[in-house]
Amino acid sequence: MFLAAVSQHWYNVGWVDWLAVAAFPLTLAGLFFTWRQARKASNSAEAARQAVQSTQQQIRAKQLMVLIPQLLWIASEIDSAIEIENIPLVRRYLHNWRLQAGNVNGILLAADPNEIELATALNNSVSMAAITEGSLMKRPQATRSDCMKARDAITSASSELNIWVGRNSTEATTGSGAT
Repeated sequence: MFLAAVSQHWYNVGWVDWLAVAAFPLTLAGLFFTWRQARKASNSAEAARQAVQSTQQQIRAKQLMVLIPQLLWIASEIDSAIEIENIPLVRRYLHNWRLQAGNVNGILLAADPNEIELATALNNSVSMAAITEGSLMKRPQATRSDCMKARDAITSASSELNIWVGRNSTEATTGSGAT
């Protein structure tokens, strides 16, 4: 076609050949606009993904700011129940501690996987609470000393949680880490 057009004068070229010549720049323009739209869509998808991640991090941090004070309250109630030697109440609060601490631990590790020390303290306290709760169920005449290992693990975890709350309650929420 092109060779035929070269051998002929431009005014002898047929209308179909002129359409082919005109279609080439239009095809290039169409490819350019398609590429540009695809790039914009990709950038928008990435921005949406980052917004979702940031929102998830903020939700986790806010959940922790609500759940951690509840855990600290449960720890205080465990101490009070041990003090008055109300073993059924101690068992109930140990059970509550296990449930809440496990939940906090999962949220914390999802929010900030680098919080290994705090996660370890929480896991320790959950394990000790489970062991103590089980032993209190088996022994009807349990004493304060039977609860002390769990209490020590819970106190250690509570101290770590207090530090975490203090550190994270004053920081602005960002897309990485808990806050």
